[in-house]
Amino acid sequence: MVTGDFLKKLDDSYTCRCLEEMIRINSVVGQEAELAEYLKSELEALGMKSVVEEVEPDRPNLYARLEGDGPGKRLNFNCHLDTVPVVEGWDSDPFTPVIKDAKMYGLGSCDMKGGIACTLNMLKALADSEHKFDGELSFSGVIDEEAYGKGAKAMLKTDFARVDAIVLAEPYSGDESKPIPLGITGKMLYDVHVKGEAAHGFSPHLGINAIEDAGKIIANLKKLEFKEHPNFGKGNYCTLKVEGGYEIYSVVVPAGCRFEVNRLLVPGETVETAIEDMRGLVDSLGLDSEVEIKTKPPRYEAYIMNMDEKIIRVFDQVYREVMGREPLYEYAYGITDANIFAGEGGIPCLHLGPKRGGAHQKNEYVPLDWLPPVSKMFALIAARFLGD
Repeated sequence: MVTGDFLKKLDDSYTCRCLEEMIRINSVVGQEAELAEYLKSELEALGMKSVVEEVEPDRPNLYARLEGDGPGKRLNFNCHLDTVPVVEGWDSDPFTPVIKDAKMYGLGSCDMKGGIACTLNMLKALADSEHKFDGELSFSGVIDEEAYGKGAKAMLKTDFARVDAIVLAEPYSGDESKPIPLGITGKMLYDVHVKGEAAHGFSPHLGINAIEDAGKIIANLKKLEFKEHPNFGKGNYCTLKVEGGYEIYSVVVPAGCRFEVNRLLVPGETVETAIEDMRGLVDSLGLDSEVEIKTKPPRYEAYIMNMDEKIIRVFDQVYREVMGREPLYEYAYGITDANIFAGEGGIPCLHLGPKRGGAHQKNEYVPLDWLPPVSKMFALIAARFLGD
């Protein structure tokens, strides 16, 4: 049981107010500073000790903590401060919150300012109720999740990463629309450079066409050898970019071409094995060009969670109590900051947040009826993990 008035102090109107205020703040990736300042003010008003870390100029991570009455476990609630850029086709101003049909629309409402608002509600209830706990409860707001994960990587180097578990307030609702990840694929980015030989375009046999050889590689990417994993199955690939040929029109056999291929990795695959795989494919084609296989950021490690981890066991019970059904789990294709926290840092991670509504799309929204139960689940998870 949760002692005191912890649950009674949850204030859903506060959640909505915070969400509206955050939507009005433009925190598109690269512009996170204003949202960090807003959250710093809110957290310090709750009595939390905050720390600001400049990851890049005017791009801060924000950390804050509440210390318990005695030694115990350390739990962090993590949010990313950035949103994706505005896409075309919005029916309203993306930075003006609009409530319609029990949904709040606005850029970042779903991914992940709704989750941040629920986290603030939980922390405010904890402060207002003076709920007793041991150990430490902390908050982290990191930059750059929608790009290269620079904020999470910076956090790994701080004391705020020396925790027993992290709850990422991402829009994973534990139902059919977004099961809870027990693991997520890793990824790497091939950067392939093809070097041919220039010649007059009317005598192509005198040269080596780098674009055509690059095209042969791309056409055969399906022959890459993907490792089979019992939970994930196989990874996949997607060619993202091709560039080569003239800058100013000229009839010349192109001597250079480069292309980028995104590859998802399952546990057991590494960047090194993926490079060897690509090298084997290229060598099998007997090309006349020279081919250099490089990689470029971002790069993420795959990870798997154990159902016996305390954070998962606590969550599973809480979800059943609050939602009245068992949560659904999956091994997910995608990337979150958990690839850094768990994949690189070895920290057990739980994804949980309000139901997804058009993330990375026009007219992004969060269903308002998901905010109260997520706030309640956050409160119960914090209380029980830290030894209610």
